[in-house]
Amino acid sequence: MTASSSPASESSLGTRPRRRDQILGTAAKLFAAKGYTRTSMRDVATASGILAGSLYHHFESKEAIAVELVENYYADLDAAVRSSEAEEENHDDADPLTALRRFTTEIAELSFRHQAALQIRMFDAPSASSPTLKGIVHAAPASLGRRWQALIDAAVDDGAISSDVDPRLLRAVLYRVTIQAGQLAGQLERQQPEGTPSGGTSPVTDCVTTIIFDGLATARPVDDADSAAITVVNEAKARWEADAAERLAGRRGAVLAAARDQFALRGFESTTMRDIADVAGLTASNLYRYFESKDSMITEILGGFSDRLLAAYKDVIGAGATVTETLDAILWLLEQASRQFGPEIEILQGFGHLVALGLGDHYEQGARARLALLAQLIDTGVAAGEFRPVAAPELVATCVREIMWSPMRDVASVSPLRARKFFRRTVLSGAAARPS
Repeated sequence: MTASSSPASESSLGTRPRRRDQILGTAAKLFAAKGYTRTSMRDVATASGILAGSLYHHFESKEAIAVELVENYYADLDAAVRSSEAEEENHDDADPLTALRRFTTEIAELSFRHQAALQIRMFDAPSASSPTLKGIVHAAPASLGRRWQALIDAAVDDGAISSDVDPRLLRAVLYRVTIQAGQLAGQLERQQPEGTPSGGTSPVTDCVTTIIFDGLATARPVDDADSAAITVVNEAKARWEADAAERLAGRRGAVLAAARDQFALRGFESTTMRDIADVAGLTASNLYRYFESKDSMITEILGGFSDRLLAAYKDVIGAGATVTETLDAILWLLEQASRQFGPEIEILQGFGHLVALGLGDHYEQGARARLALLAQLIDTGVAAGEFRPVAAPELVATCVREIMWSPMRDVASVSPLRARKFFRRTVLSGAAARPS
């Protein structure tokens, strides 16, 4: 029995959550905010108001807490699947698209409630945990994927999903984006002043699902020759490739490439200078001839990525295309960037950790500048009648970014043109079939 479903203990003051459940909730908040690897058992004990030794009466280790958090998350996912299936059985005339939207919302809400489990599952466990925790993480309920597939198939068969939307990619995007929506809502909530009431995931979830199913553009984009903005993206891609060959050449470039790949594989905090030296074929002492620390490496890796992407944003927006053509080009830019800078994007899964360490300032400045440019573009599109007013421009821009970044590990094997067609079709026009 998981902690989330176990009965609370009784006391003379009425029903109270068990002390163990309170500790579990406190640990979850710390893991979500600081990260699993940076949170100690002493941190959990202090935040729970107990002595560190007393904590071990409830949990034998930090990993035991993490295992229970992940198991609770999986139990709730299974419950959501069963609830969705039962609702379908009890309402034979239910609209398949409505059922798919409702399930999308429910999984996003779950991701918001289980941010610590998601942090462990997506970033910490692959890089820093023991085989036991890794095994739990990889035991994700298969029922979730089957349910996504069943709901999408039903909507396609009903004609509610456009025939030119790739069902496989839609499943991958919904799977990832519902996770990202909950994490994004958590990040936005933590940025609010202390004491601000929790708004849940609804604004973020509504924005993401509206974009995916209904699209932003008021009219379907014309499928004709590439715009001037698309040409700029193609030029940026060629420039990135040439730049990478030069930047990663030589011994220093090999060290930087090794660091980038190890940070993506292990996580920044779990990667040692010796790990990097081994992959680069150097002794640890020789490594310091090229970089004084891991900090200098991660700053250069993410800072360079941020600078190149921001420059490309500005070039695309300055190409003189229409607002819709410009957003189409930015979608293509992000798709191309996800392939050219795959390790960098993987590293950014743990960006909150890097910010806490004071190592994300350069990247964050560029990210904010890009977000501002995209929000301004969306605002201009709404004013011109080319985009629908889905939500505040900055939130829409944030959701578009999450839709494009989050599923790339799942669609890496898909051809760039196929991916472009899918994201163009969903983000601009929406996956739902529009009345003719």
